[in-house]
Amino acid sequence: MMGRNKMKSHYNFMAKMYDPIFYLALKSIRIAVMNELLKFKDEIILDLCCGTGNQVKLLSKNGFRNLSCLDISDSMLEIAKRGDSSIKIYKEDAAKTNFDNALFDIVMLSFAIHEKDRNTQQALITEAYRIIKKDGLMLVVDYVFDNETTKFGQILVRLIEGIAGGEHNRNFKNYIQNKGLSSLIKKDKFKLVKCNRMSSGTVTISIYQKIPLF
Repeated sequence: MMGRNKMKSHYNFMAKMYDPIFYLALKSIRIAVMNELLKFKDEIILDLCCGTGNQVKLLSKNGFRNLSCLDISDSMLEIAKRGDSSIKIYKEDAAKTNFDNALFDIVMLSFAIHEKDRNTQQALITEAYRIIKKDGLMLVVDYVFDNETTKFGQILVRLIEGIAGGEHNRNFKNYIQNKGLSSLIKKDKFKLVKCNRMSSGTVTISIYQKIPLF
């Protein structure tokens, strides 16, 4: 697992380059996420691993009222705090938050899972389950490589992840090798209710409903 100092340095670097490089590339995906959530404008929504906060900022600009976001990186959150004071921003470990059980109607995880090691991936989903309300939703945006993914799309994503390098890229490769979300989402915890594909079939916007334990 990446050491604390090394992780901090990695996120400091990513914070500086993330928006200049990826903002336009991710814009259509962020708009698609917003469109999926338009009927939930009054619901309590958390962006878990929010990065620079552009997804919740877009939601806020379009009338969403109860928005929170969380990340562990000071550098990412420094950017997230710019420009919209209505969003509640938290600095915490997304795999072990201080939120009460069943607090949020919707929890989003956008391009957060593939870059983590396997244990952290599982911990993120377990934590999301804990803090989502009964019958609430988890929206996950992440990569998928299967027979619906174009070869061009796969090459492009591998190139992007290769630029990230190091443990990030190793975790991505393991994520793809392990068949992505399908190997992480437990069917007794979440039911898939909708899945849209974008970016030459390399990206899925998946919406899961929480299945209560009792």
